[in-house]
Amino acid sequence: MLPTRLLRVVAVALATVAVACGDPTLPKATIVNLQLNYSVYGLSGAPPATSNAMNMFIGPTRADASFDFDVALDLDPSGKILVFPVRAVAGPLAGVVPTRVGLQTVSGSFESVRVAPDRGYDTLSVRTITPGTTVVAELVDLVSGLCSFSLSGSQTYAKFVVDSVIPSARKFYVRSVGDANCGYKSLVPDSIPTF
Repeated sequence: MLPTRLLRVVAVALATVAVACGDPTLPKATIVNLQLNYSVYGLSGAPPATSNAMNMFIGPTRADASFDFDVALDLDPSGKILVFPVRAVAGPLAGVVPTRVGLQTVSGSFESVRVAPDRGYDTLSVRTITPGTTVVAELVDLVSGLCSFSLSGSQTYAKFVVDSVIPSARKFYVRSVGDANCGYKSLVPDSIPTF
């Protein structure tokens, strides 16, 4: 009877240590969070063969039938910025979209947002923002399985802000920071995440 009780106490103690130290399956972060500054055109009315979407880790890209982008921007009739996660562009009948992108706006300046929120991401709705609004993205790669080794760290995170817009050209000037380390939520540029 005593050995069984001792085993339970040891198991509870080990579980407590594992939880206190974070995800034991989460590998050490090795990729530096990179800040990118770039411009993209709107989803509609963009000049041919120009960047009209964003990938959080490489910057400007094209919104096309491969759906190999994370977010597209456009302007509504009143001049407000529309933010489309890839699923809102692809629609439910597009098959497997390579990345599930959830978005949420957060308070504070772009520089002050240092950690991605734990929850509250919307993968379907188009958001309306104004220049200077910080948007955080939760990205889950559904195709390559790069993050499948971690029990609780299958997401990557990024943030972006539209600094300014040229409405007549439908051109957006954007800054973004991406944390490509699976399961880490740090959004501090030029650093290797520790959390």
